[in-house]
Amino acid sequence: MQAPPIEYQAADQTGVTPELLDRLRPYLAESIMVLDADWTVKANLAPPGGLIGRGLGLGVHTLEDMHPDDAILVMELGMQAFSTESGWQGSKVVRMRTGDGTYGRYEITAINRFDDPVIAGMVVRTRELPHDVTEHLTGIERTSAIETLAEMLPLGVLLLDKNGRVVFANDTACGMLGRDPEVLKRDGFEPTLADNDRQITTEVLRRVLAEPGHERCTVQLTAGQIERAEYQFTSEGATGEVSCVVVTIEDVTQRDAEHRVLEARANQDPLTGLLNRAALHELLDDRLGRQVPTMVAYLDLDGFKAVNDTWGHERGDQLLVAVARGLTAACSADDEIARLGGDEFVVVTDPRHSYEVLGNRLRDAVAAVTRRDHQRITSSIGLAVSQAGDSCHDILRRADHAMYAAKSRLRA
Repeated sequence: MQAPPIEYQAADQTGVTPELLDRLRPYLAESIMVLDADWTVKANLAPPGGLIGRGLGLGVHTLEDMHPDDAILVMELGMQAFSTESGWQGSKVVRMRTGDGTYGRYEITAINRFDDPVIAGMVVRTRELPHDVTEHLTGIERTSAIETLAEMLPLGVLLLDKNGRVVFANDTACGMLGRDPEVLKRDGFEPTLADNDRQITTEVLRRVLAEPGHERCTVQLTAGQIERAEYQFTSEGATGEVSCVVVTIEDVTQRDAEHRVLEARANQDPLTGLLNRAALHELLDDRLGRQVPTMVAYLDLDGFKAVNDTWGHERGDQLLVAVARGLTAACSADDEIARLGGDEFVVVTDPRHSYEVLGNRLRDAVAAVTRRDHQRITSSIGLAVSQAGDSCHDILRRADHAMYAAKSRLRA
């Protein structure tokens, strides 16, 4: 059944013409706005220059002039207001930034009139209050969101609306990101991220805005007080109707640095800095599991034992470090080099090289290094190429056998 038409009083019944209304605007003691579902101003009836001393233009987000601490409360009010039945209303006392940069106290009353075909939005009435007026709530009950945010305040905290726009940033977040709250509200937090991390956070944000969830990612920051941060995104609402996203920011610069040190200790040969045996096996398992064509060169130094016996282990260690540097210089940036222990090294590369070219290049690198050290050290090298179904042990075993075959030929 079609709804009956809505009747409005004509100007001659009220005596208020558009011209008279315009003349009366300077005497208004409050403002009335209509917001759409995105919290954007679609109509604004206020004194010239605005109730707060500057106008809030059409298309502007309503929280831009809110005190950062109160933005959370107003967001909470709005999250409930936009989910209420038509005709609901509720009030909140907040601080808003005036034209001279100070904050005044204002009562904001929201009235749900999305049912009205002309208004079709949330009517927000704002009036200035004396400083001694205590706040009151009508029809609103606090939820756990505010308490949860308060507990997180030692971390950086951002509050995003359902479109992913920043509507609140605490002081910690502003310091971490090197941005004022107004800048974060205008530009978002993405400009503070390294280029390659922006796409990561964009995808995370897209997912948590699509449906309620919790995701985290670690990013590199380009401004502010820290270098590395862990972002945790938590969204509330229903699928397709997410109401807000809470983003916490934790400084993990020191934690990541310590992790890299521990990882290096676990994966690197302590003498040469090359990969160790465990890291080599992990590398080969990964390549072979992904069926990446792989060539392995297994290298053993000939005559190294005599260096240890004649000059001592310290001189031998110096020679091993020099060999590691020589092999690194001879290999490309895509190649990986490991020391298995003693005087055995392994180079992992792709099969674009011929056996002869790669073998000669590695032998020449070892010879050049040992000549500079006035030692007569040569090397035996065995090469193997990956085959279907290979494990890391299979390809290393074939390369090892080829190396011993080369050593035997040298002795013969």
